[in-house]
Amino acid sequence: MKKLLLMVSAIAAGFTSVAQAEIATSGSAGLGYVSGNTDVQDIYTGGAISFALSSTLDNGVTVSTSAGIRMDTNDSKNESATGTNSSDENTGVAGTQKGLTSVYGLATGFTAITFAGGNNSVTWGQDVGLAGEGAGSVGGVASDLVDEGGYGRDNSAALSDDSGGGVSFSTTMGDAAVTLSYLAQVGGTESSNEIRLGDSADTTASGLSVSLPMGALAVSAGYATIENTDTIVGASAAYSVGGGTVTLGYTSVTVTGADDESAWSGNYKTSLGSAALAVGYSSAKKGTLTGTLLEAQISQSLGGGASVYAEIQTSSDTTGSATTDGTNMAIGTKYAF
Repeated sequence: MKKLLLMVSAIAAGFTSVAQAEIATSGSAGLGYVSGNTDVQDIYTGGAISFALSSTLDNGVTVSTSAGIRMDTNDSKNESATGTNSSDENTGVAGTQKGLTSVYGLATGFTAITFAGGNNSVTWGQDVGLAGEGAGSVGGVASDLVDEGGYGRDNSAALSDDSGGGVSFSTTMGDAAVTLSYLAQVGGTESSNEIRLGDSADTTASGLSVSLPMGALAVSAGYATIENTDTIVGASAAYSVGGGTVTLGYTSVTVTGADDESAWSGNYKTSLGSAALAVGYSSAKKGTLTGTLLEAQISQSLGGGASVYAEIQTSSDTTGSATTDGTNMAIGTKYAF
């Protein structure tokens, strides 16, 4: 941790002048319909404006950050301004730390800054992803919208948090891509945009992920732990075959004082003419409880940044689960500006 802090300080100390600066703006919007259990038939809208800021300094280091205004298709009207948003595939906006509360809108970003040079990059901020979390989980191919159908399953073999305040370091070693991270505050617990170091009340986490292409085969693996009590280990392998790509993965989660969790998952992605088809499946277990999730999505580009999609999600849990088994369906359209 001290070495990473020194590295960031050394990079910052080397800034003398700005050689080139850039601000890129993009937008997106989505409209979708979802149905599931008897009481759920909804139409959702969402959209986003994203700002990407970057500057290449005279010493070759690139400094970047981002911000935006967004409303995911599954956000609530009066959503709290604290916590971390999940990724929403219908607006194309990645998960970011929430900012100011606004009716039907959320300001995002300016919670992390990245310094990149050569094959290395360091990201520091309140919304840093935990490397290794989610490793081996490859069964999800549908968007967040279909989850709003009301049916679901209890277990998915994942840690309770996947981001927070801290630092991550990414590099390449030959053909391998490696990312390490350390979170001083899991979940971004501070009310302001600060990161408090050494606070015994905060929960810490660390993780590692590695990916390596080997011809038609690509292998990924990851490890992450929260307070050395909750641990996840996972791996996946993707192979190009039959005009598409097959990916298989396995995830194991150990939680102190609770039943262990594990999951097998896989997906197949291909094209049907100009349309894209993806099918995913996962089977998770926690103690004596098991659950499965089958998803499929087909999408078609209409040109000019517009596309349409349809997806289905079927869940099944063992007796004693809290969720209701069934099938959710969603259709929608997305626009990129």
